[in-house]
This record gives sequence, structure tokens and C-alpha cells, in this order.
Amino acid sequence: MSSLKLALVQLAVGAQKVANLARARSKVLEAAKAGANIVVLPECFNSPYGTQYFGQYAEEIDSAKPSPSIQALSDMARDSKVYLVGGSIPELEKSTGDLFNTCTVWSPEGEM
Repeated sequence: MSSLKLALVQLAVGAQKVANLARARSKVLEAAKAGANIVVLPECFNSPYGTQYFGQYAEEIDSAKPSPSIQALSDMARDSKVYLVGGSIPELEKSTGDLFNTCTVWSPEGEM
């Protein structure tokens, strides 16, 4: 029987999205190296926590035209070869202007 190892990631986030994505990547790769098959990132891992930040950090979620966080999540899953639960990111629905706290899930091939 195969075993399953789940990693729950905690990390400090700040105002710089690029730095937050880099920290998340480091933790996902570390968990995979330790044998995790599934890695779960925390809520709002790419931005400061709080709905007041959603407008500033929101991204469209479109795998055909990936935003920085969507591309980073795809790369993290593919490069670490794990199932990745992408915590959540502020999502912008461009057609309505609505903001959401959205979680994405990724295959080891980097597909949403």
C-alpha cells in the first residue's frame, strides 16, 4: 500500500507579492523534498491578510492567461511534483468587478 504525506504550510507574508510567492515556493519545495504528496498553502498567502487588501492584490484566475500567482502555483506544483492546494488568493471577476477569496487545486503536472 502507498503512503500519503500531507504538509500544511505556514509562512509570514508581507506587502510584496513577489516575495510572498517566493516564500511559498520555497516552502512547497521543502515539503516535497521531505516526502509530502499533498501540500496545502495558507489563506491569502500572496498578500497581507484582510479583505481591505483584496482590491490591491486581486488577480483574474484564468489558466489560459495566467496571472503571477496562478503561474507561480502551477510552477510550484509541477516543479515539486505534488498535489497543491493553493491556499487562497484575492480573485477579481473582471466582468463584474467582484472580489473573491479563491482557492485553487493543482495536479503534479501543474494543471488546475
